Amino acid sequence: APPILVVGTTGDPATPYEQTPALAEMLGVGKVLTWEGEGHTAYPQTPCITQAVNAYLIDLTVPAEGTRCPAR
Repeated sequence: APPILVVGTTGDPATPYEQTPALAEMLGVGKVLTWEGEGHTAYPQTPCITQAVNAYLIDLTVPAEGTRCPAR
């Protein structure tokens, strides 16, 4: 299977960030993209997240390992 992008938000009140890498690992092909913001959804909150997710959805380009996007 191609890589699956898993976006996690460090300040997500509904889904603890700690579950993000766990889910990526469970998928076997999961790749983590981290947004250091607040709220339940990261996309399309900042240009960093928007560009990374769009690149994945359009071209299947996965962000570099350990990519973290600032809140603003």
